[in-house]
Amino acid sequence: MIQVNLLPPEYRKAESTPVGRFLAIVSGAVLVTSALVAYGYVHYSELKGIREVRASVEAQYTNKAAQAKTAAALQTEIAAYETRRKAIQKVARARIMRSRKLDEYLDVIHNDNDRTEFYVWLRKLSVKPGRVARRGKATSGGSWSFSGYAETTEFSRVTNLRDAIRKDTFFDDFQNISLPNFKAVTWDDGLEPDRAGSFNYSMGLKVLGWQHSAKK
Repeated sequence: MIQVNLLPPEYRKAESTPVGRFLAIVSGAVLVTSALVAYGYVHYSELKGIREVRASVEAQYTNKAAQAKTAAALQTEIAAYETRRKAIQKVARARIMRSRKLDEYLDVIHNDNDRTEFYVWLRKLSVKPGRVARRGKATSGGSWSFSGYAETTEFSRVTNLRDAIRKDTFFDDFQNISLPNFKAVTWDDGLEPDRAGSFNYSMGLKVLGWQHSAKK
């Protein structure tokens, strides 16, 4: 049957949108909106956090790289100082500090200017280096000999000097000291003193580096 609507257009009933088309439109709108929401969330929230984390990690890496470079430079410097220290120790073990021993020796001779036990003045001091074997190993630390005069002809003054030397730390580098060689002498030149006790001693030094061998 054919139906004809003779009403004017303004009085006609509007045609409804088909259900299939309506669902398609709604689904498309929902998908577009969801995509926009997801993009905004990722771009403005998650991505921002990731960028901040990346910037923090890069800053930490730069800082650690600088610290590693500084540590490597310090390690190189430490290695250089360690090599230098070992070289200095090797040289120190191969010789004795003559200036230090001479200073210690003169302190014993001077005895803080105390003339109670002894009072002597030196005439000669001789220091000889140690002997070295063919393989480069020292067999002797050398010798230290000296001679002089005591203020009186009393033999005890010279033995007091020997005892003072043996008790002082100066003698730690020595292995022996000879018995006193003493002789009373007089002068008639009109000068003071007109008499004194002539003496001489010789001491043998320990082998160089004996302190390190003892520690081992």
